[in-house]
Amino acid sequence: MKYIISIIGIILFCTSSFAKILDQAIVIIEDDVITQNEYQQKLKFVMNNYRINNQPIPNDLEAFRKQVLDHMINTRLQINYARRNGLEVKEWMIDNAMEDMAQKNKVTLSEYRESLINKGIDYNAYRDVIKEEIITRQVQRRVVSEKIKVSKKEIEDFIKHQSHVFKENNKYKISNILISLTETPSISEKNEAVKKIKMIKNKFSNGESFSSLAKNYSDSGNAMTGGDLGWRKLSEIPKIFLKELETLKKGSVSEIIETLNGYYICYLEDKKEITNINIQEVKARHVLIKRTAIVSDKKAKEKLIELKIRIENGESFSDVARAHSDDTMSAASGGILEWTNPGSFVPAFEDKVTSLPLNKISEPFTTQFGWHILEVLGRRDQDNTEIIMQNLARQYITSSRTREVIDAWFIELKEQNFIKYVSENNKKNQRNINLKKRDLKNTNSWDPFSE
Repeated sequence: MKYIISIIGIILFCTSSFAKILDQAIVIIEDDVITQNEYQQKLKFVMNNYRINNQPIPNDLEAFRKQVLDHMINTRLQINYARRNGLEVKEWMIDNAMEDMAQKNKVTLSEYRESLINKGIDYNAYRDVIKEEIITRQVQRRVVSEKIKVSKKEIEDFIKHQSHVFKENNKYKISNILISLTETPSISEKNEAVKKIKMIKNKFSNGESFSSLAKNYSDSGNAMTGGDLGWRKLSEIPKIFLKELETLKKGSVSEIIETLNGYYICYLEDKKEITNINIQEVKARHVLIKRTAIVSDKKAKEKLIELKIRIENGESFSDVARAHSDDTMSAASGGILEWTNPGSFVPAFEDKVTSLPLNKISEPFTTQFGWHILEVLGRRDQDNTEIIMQNLARQYITSSRTREVIDAWFIELKEQNFIKYVSENNKKNQRNINLKKRDLKNTNSWDPFSE
């Protein structure tokens, strides 16, 4: 019997070791890896989506495959950033996103799930993609909130000098492609980038779709969605595209736009008019527990779980907030934040305020200020022209800077992290990217698709 158990143990060990050899790392990101199996699964998922949506696979397969891997690296960098900064995605958040998609398709969640499975989509892989999208959205919102500050003076100047924006209710469906540059590019690098973006424009003129070109060649963070920026009000369009958009016809591509990040082109797919602008104010209350040298993340969360249970068992929310909340301004009034306009809170808090049903206490969640529990007491439509104009001005100024800020942040993030392409069969060709932490010279990139 002992002999049989030993044999089984050896077989299991060998099987496990063999599986690890087969599933080798192809990219190392700090203390994380992307494996060959992960990459193949992602590639299969993306190509399956092309098939389901009746989209042709891009002609340049090598560029397409590299774009998928680059997207995986960008996503992994953001996931690691989220983990370091306490940003979490709960299962209920994914469930809510799935519910929204089911409603848009006018089916129940179970029917939507069945339709995905019937199309050959791995449902768990699909949920993982949704989770990644939620995480990256949270990360980018935090980056924007930290790096873009809009002053009262800027808002006043915008209203004074660009009031025409409030009269123009056009919405634009736009996409972009970026060919990026390093922080200190050489003349030859610039020339190569210009040559590449001109080549892309020529391909578009010869009939290739802008979406496919973005997926194949763009260095922007939205490349894998075809460079799509969605429907945007004039106030939400990146400032770098505004001048070109004034003369751009539907279905055409802009001239080359030079920025510090690199060279952009913008595609105007469609445009339409909207007639009404509404603003919905929210009244909420919360309890905040701040992180300190003594109070860790875990302790803050555990304390809020305990306080939530006490409130649900009949204790007054107001009394709990007065006694325990670290937000001294609102604690005095029982945690109440009064009526507030959209966009007034930091992104993580704004998401909760927007999605939480009335009179339901949230699960503990984190922002840069600490841990919170939240209850939405009411929502109302408010026809206040001055507030609307101020809010739209703030959104415009923020949105006009967002794309450049995010693209610059991606460059910065890559330079701050150690990234290495690995090949067991081709050790000579590898690339290390760590301009700030390690003073290493770039070598030729290993191409994981040529082997």
